[in-house]
Amino acid sequence: MSGITQVHASFMRSMRIFLRDKAIIGSSILIPIFFLIVLPMVLFQDVPLEFMPALRGFLVIAMVTLLIMSTAMSNLPGSIASDRDHDLYSKLSSMPVNPVNECLGRIATVFVFSAIGSAIVIILGLVLGAELTVTTIDMLLIAGLAAVIVLFAAGIGLIIASVVKSESAAAHIGVAVVLVNYFIGIAFPYRDLPDLLKPLVHVNPMCLGNNMIAALAVGEEFLGYNPFNFIDVTVMLVSTAILFSIGLYIYSRCCWKR
Repeated sequence: MSGITQVHASFMRSMRIFLRDKAIIGSSILIPIFFLIVLPMVLFQDVPLEFMPALRGFLVIAMVTLLIMSTAMSNLPGSIASDRDHDLYSKLSSMPVNPVNECLGRIATVFVFSAIGSAIVIILGLVLGAELTVTTIDMLLIAGLAAVIVLFAAGIGLIIASVVKSESAAAHIGVAVVLVNYFIGIAFPYRDLPDLLKPLVHVNPMCLGNNMIAALAVGEEFLGYNPFNFIDVTVMLVSTAILFSIGLYIYSRCCWKR
């Protein structure tokens, strides 16, 4: 079986699981949609009407990032732990299947599932009055930034799945990591963050990617700073490459033991 065939087989199997599992759909897609609808009515009642379109636009971006993190850092490790409980890896270890190819199929699932969920969130956000101003070039750059967020989050998800054996524990630890990252630097614009949290944003590729997308789609003035500087871009790309490589290595070593 060729490498491409192995990746495709792993992707098709994982995609069927993600689309059929109501818990995955609920935690990854329905919760961000719920927050997208409810948060403006609960937290932002006093915001002047002229600022609401930009605020809703920022909230759409934050919910897309939350969706990606939930998929990659909670549902991915939960799915891997479930397969380990069912001795899938013992069976695969006796077959001519490359662990890296099998893992890449799972990562492709995260990409596609996140893209589907993100499209739903964005369309709903626009219907609710979100303002996102982007050009064609901006859209390509945003897609690249979203891919970086996916890879970094997937790296964390692979590490969780490799270390935590139980399906429930892997999923719940992933949720905890998602929430910590969300409230560190994604839930609110950079200018509104406490000074204590701002340095953490500059070393977290998911926060950086979210802010870069917000700067393109909502504007630097709303965000409060320009994230497109040499240091932030370098930290984001290098950290993502390192962490994803570590996650892939640990996954192929720990999960594929007979």
